[in-house]
Amino acid sequence: MVNIKKSLIHTAKIFLVFAFSGYQSGLLAQQAGEVRDQEFIIRKDRVLTLPKQPRKFERIPVLPTPKSSSTFNYTVQPYFLSLPPEFIRPEAAQKQWPRKQEELFPGFVRLGYGNYSAPILEARYNNWEEEEYNFGVKVKHEGFYTGPIDGSNSAENFTQVKLDGSLFKDFFQLYGGVDYDRHQFKFYGYDPTNEFLADYVPNQNTLNNFKLRGGIQNIEKMDNFNYDVGMFVRTFNDQFEARENELGLKAYGDFWFDDDLSTGIHMDMSLTSPKDEFYENIKRNYFRINPFVQYKKSGIYIKAGANIVFENDEALNKKSDFHLFPQIDAHYMLADEFGIYAGFEGDVIRKTYFDFVQENPFLGPSERLLNTIQNYKAKAGIKGVLNDELTYEAGLAFGKFTNMHFFINNPSDTLRFNMVYDDDTRLVNYNAKIGWHIANTYRLIASANYYYYNTSTLGAAFMRPEWEVSINNNFMPMERLLLQFNANLMGGIQGLVNFGPEETNLVQLPAILDLQIKADYQITERFSAFAVGNNLLNRNNQRFLNYPVRGIQGILGVTFKF
Repeated sequence: MVNIKKSLIHTAKIFLVFAFSGYQSGLLAQQAGEVRDQEFIIRKDRVLTLPKQPRKFERIPVLPTPKSSSTFNYTVQPYFLSLPPEFIRPEAAQKQWPRKQEELFPGFVRLGYGNYSAPILEARYNNWEEEEYNFGVKVKHEGFYTGPIDGSNSAENFTQVKLDGSLFKDFFQLYGGVDYDRHQFKFYGYDPTNEFLADYVPNQNTLNNFKLRGGIQNIEKMDNFNYDVGMFVRTFNDQFEARENELGLKAYGDFWFDDDLSTGIHMDMSLTSPKDEFYENIKRNYFRINPFVQYKKSGIYIKAGANIVFENDEALNKKSDFHLFPQIDAHYMLADEFGIYAGFEGDVIRKTYFDFVQENPFLGPSERLLNTIQNYKAKAGIKGVLNDELTYEAGLAFGKFTNMHFFINNPSDTLRFNMVYDDDTRLVNYNAKIGWHIANTYRLIASANYYYYNTSTLGAAFMRPEWEVSINNNFMPMERLLLQFNANLMGGIQGLVNFGPEETNLVQLPAILDLQIKADYQITERFSAFAVGNNLLNRNNQRFLNYPVRGIQGILGVTFKF
């Protein structure tokens, strides 16, 4: 009964399906506009049987060819442990990279000898292996124990000792050093043919200068803020009565807003106490501060600032101890091959007795020491680079100066010079420079200057050249040989000759032409030989009136590296 009942239910379901299908067809037919009568017969005893059909299975798809992939995904499970992150400290590789052999020699000794009884000894040593500090030592002595006039009566010699050291910390560097310079010479500017001076022995003078210096500066120069502050103490004396002590301070700082715009400040201070035959107990104070702003981008460079100076020199034409001058400097490179520049600046140029005697060692007792007031100096010109080998620059500068110094022979002792000052000097300077280099084979550096002085209280620009030419050539025809050929020319120098208390005469010195040649040949990695020739034309050159320089002079020597 149960089976028969299930069969009847199943049959009824089938007929209902067909009935519903037929009803849907009728509806579709009615929608098409056709109406028909339908008759349905329900038979309960009919059994439906369906034929067996084979089951269809889907085909297995072809798997794609595996390809490598650099992208990997990982599931990271969080572990909530209170562990500090690992600290990794980078360190430089300890491998000893190969370097050139010449870099392995921190020091050298040079020995030589030439005519005019001229020995030369030079030794240098630099310790650069330590990590936190380094130091260097330099000792040099060069003598000319005979000279151009009466042998030993025109002798001179130079001695120099220099110590340098630096201590490096994480962010700054401490540096310092000691300098000692000694120059011994004789006042040989007399006429050796004068029979009254047959047994004359000129006075000898020795200039001693000792300097102790130290400072601090930052190491990373690419920081936004950079600084360099240094102090020094210097003492000078000669064999007579000239003395000078100086305490100096030099400071520099700049701040970069970005790669193009920056601002900075320079500061110089000099406190000196000179003494000589005609003065003592003098305090010459000088303080200069130079704030500025500079901008550079795309071939444009502009620097604008001011020079603020206080100095207490006593001069008749002086209006105030305080000076304020503008400063502007600019250039614009239209291309690498061509650019223009211009500038305008006023300043007070510091001059100490040591500065004067470095320029002219044959000074007699000085009567007064004055700084030079640069009321203004304007310049303009062109410059550029051609084919990455030739550099050039040509320009014009003119200015107005107060208390510019000059040298004249002492009326009572022509072997010595006095300093004289001009109240109002106008100076025009035409200048040109050129540089040329060909790989590592040849290099040329040359410059030329023409000066026009218009003095107010002096008859001429005594002992200053009217024109100067300098030519330096470096040749390297082979790997071990270096040749240098230099030429220095100077002319238009005027001196003042005194014949009596009221009779004077201007004299123009002959043009100076000094040709020089140097050669250095490396024999081994440690040994090399050198040769130097000066004044090859054997000219009677006089930089200062009555003081001819040495004639042809040569030196031969060797250098040993250690």
